[in-house]
Amino acid sequence: MDVSQLRTLIAGTALVDVDACRLELEHLRVVRGLSDAREVEVLTRLDQLTVDGAAIFPEDELAKAAKSSLTKGVKIRHRKEACDHVPELGAALADGSTTGHRVDVLANATAGLKPTELHRVAEHGALIAESAINCTERQYRETIERIVGRARDDDGLDRLARQRKASRLRWWTDTYGMWNLSGKLDPVRGSELEGRLRTTIEALFHDKAPDDAPSDPLERQDFLAAEALIAITEGKAGGSGVPDVTVLIDEQTFLDGHRHDHSVIDAGLGRFGLPVETVRRWACIGTVTPVIVGADGVRLFLGRETRLANRAQRRALRVLYRTCALCETPFEHTQAHHVSYYGLQQGLTDIDNLVPLCGKHHHLVHEGGWRLHLASDRTLTVTKPDGTTTIHAPPNARAA
Repeated sequence: MDVSQLRTLIAGTALVDVDACRLELEHLRVVRGLSDAREVEVLTRLDQLTVDGAAIFPEDELAKAAKSSLTKGVKIRHRKEACDHVPELGAALADGSTTGHRVDVLANATAGLKPTELHRVAEHGALIAESAINCTERQYRETIERIVGRARDDDGLDRLARQRKASRLRWWTDTYGMWNLSGKLDPVRGSELEGRLRTTIEALFHDKAPDDAPSDPLERQDFLAAEALIAITEGKAGGSGVPDVTVLIDEQTFLDGHRHDHSVIDAGLGRFGLPVETVRRWACIGTVTPVIVGADGVRLFLGRETRLANRAQRRALRVLYRTCALCETPFEHTQAHHVSYYGLQQGLTDIDNLVPLCGKHHHLVHEGGWRLHLASDRTLTVTKPDGTTTIHAPPNARAA
């Protein structure tokens, strides 16, 4: 079939009115899904031919056909693997009920899962397929996030550790003499940097952009982001320095620290794999605005105002402690941690519930699984995941 015949087949409906346009868009969605499914079938056959001895590289064949990079072929490979893991979703793709884009959402969310974890995801195959077919993009992503989040043995902490190790940054000067910067960060530190850039842009350019800023809106935003990064590196960021990141999380998950069937953890932009404890640590130090919602969807509370230790409490902690409660990091480089987690009924932002922790130990308490108990005399007991405990004596000074 040549290009003109294919075009005639696709454009078979006269676009006489809105209903006809809507029908044609529905047809195009089905065609797109069937096309995506056919690519998966071709890859499967190429794999078989490779086993038979043919000197071919399946991903490269797909990339060449699409006149694209090898990334295209790798994407189809991941799509095929997702369909293999969840056959119900593969069947929905094969009959045109969904598209490859929906399969890619699952493939990205399950990247790096262990076989036992993938098996747990596959147990929800019918729900995944139904959601891919009938739900909106956002609803589908939320469904995948809940299923994959609960399937992980450690709520994604191992994956986060691997992502941290995969962080990279490089720079070079191009032929035009421009200094270039490129890199990738794990989703936690990436979100924090993105939020800090947003805060800095707002602090520096809320009222007026620089005179030499581009007039094009998109180019202007990129320009301001570059200016904000320079300001941060020069210590001229202004404002509070708190990243502008908002995470929507349900009350039960926030307070218990464990996912359930209806958990909601939404940091926007389709991010997957944010551990619950990361969100709780962010909320503890104010790197995010936690929007806590109950089961009925009613907002319970919002913002840093009630989350963070105020200036007077920080001063009181400074009298009590000269360093991190668990190491020799100076107090000035610590964050106030809520020993009993902040909630509607527990963990009040009260001096009797706060200890200063350095960034390393704050991370270990949340993402690392360390548990703290603060006695009335401020004896601090640390229980590590392996069950071993250490006891830290009370500080010498006493709060006024």
